[in-house]
Amino acid sequence: MIYTNFREIDKAGRIVISKDIRRHLSINPGDVLQINADDARITIQKAEAKCVFCNAQDDLIAFEGKHICAACLGRLNNR
Repeated sequence: MIYTNFREIDKAGRIVISKDIRRHLSINPGDVLQINADDARITIQKAEAKCVFCNAQDDLIAFEGKHICAACLGRLNNR
């Protein structure tokens, strides 16, 4: 199913993502969204935390805005 909404940007540059879209995408307060732009469009998607080395999504440790999984951290510690 495709959800389409038209929203006005407020004076602070914000837009509201409708409840039905947030529910459909399981976007909750506090979630991080990734915003990309090219010459013609803006895309917004729910950001998924992944290890910067292997893209694993489990056993992550956050460091300065990046994530590393326990396995990669262990390999780094053994170097």
